[in-house]
Amino acid sequence: MARIYCKTSKTQAPINSMCFSLQIALILWGISMCVAAQQLPRTLYSVDTELASICGENSSPYAERVRLIHRLPSNLAPEQLERCRAFLEAPLARQPLPDLEFNGLKNELVFALLRQREGLMELAELLVRMSRAPETDATWRDYCVQFLGKCYPRIHDPKSREAMAEALWDALRIQRRGRAAGSAARQLMTLGRAFPEFPPDKVAQASLEALLDPASSDETKTALLQVCGTLGERGALPTARAIAGRNSAPVLRASAIAAVGMLGDDSDLPLLERLAASGDMRVSRPAKAAIDRIRKPNQ
Repeated sequence: MARIYCKTSKTQAPINSMCFSLQIALILWGISMCVAAQQLPRTLYSVDTELASICGENSSPYAERVRLIHRLPSNLAPEQLERCRAFLEAPLARQPLPDLEFNGLKNELVFALLRQREGLMELAELLVRMSRAPETDATWRDYCVQFLGKCYPRIHDPKSREAMAEALWDALRIQRRGRAAGSAARQLMTLGRAFPEFPPDKVAQASLEALLDPASSDETKTALLQVCGTLGERGALPTARAIAGRNSAPVLRASAIAAVGMLGDDSDLPLLERLAASGDMRVSRPAKAAIDRIRKPNQ
């Protein structure tokens, strides 16, 4: 009996092992089928329904529309991509949402489109067109200019790149009453670190010209002071000193103080020390940083 028991135990172990393996395989197969069952309807039907909510075709609240944008897959169909691009062109004036929420949705949607496997050149073409269109509201124009800088390194078609570059230079040259010129200067400066077609000296000179334009807005000047300071454009120093020394808008004044720190010398220390003693930390903090920068230029 002992030998029979031993023999039976030897044959029983492989059978149990096979049953266990089969059970695991069935469990894994069931899980994969559940996942497929969840993904298939979303691919075939739900994305269109979600796009309807994203584009404001029903009464979905703002937060839900943002959540749905973040859920978009990276393989949208051509007609779905076109639907997204059409929403990007929707005018602010016809929307019930306030400026920042409506343009915030479009901002998130562009990020979703940048993740797509197709349609990047069409997106860039649209951004160029919207950055120039007179009917584009100021906030969205500013966003379009910023996205042009993000699209440029991803696109290698020469004509597309040329159109994007022209749009950025035009924004810096023409769109100075809002924020777009300042955003264009920032994007051109960033691109100049990697692409020779945006030489830093040309960016600096164009930024200085815009800074000295009386028509440029405070928002634009705030950005231009930083670009000029970063690129070492000392022609901006007199303007930076003047703005830093008067009771300007806080953000603009802080930018000017920082520019004095980047471009100035020991002769600027009395002004900066006076500002560093201010009870307004929006003035004192950048002034202290500017003093440190002048006193320790290599750090």
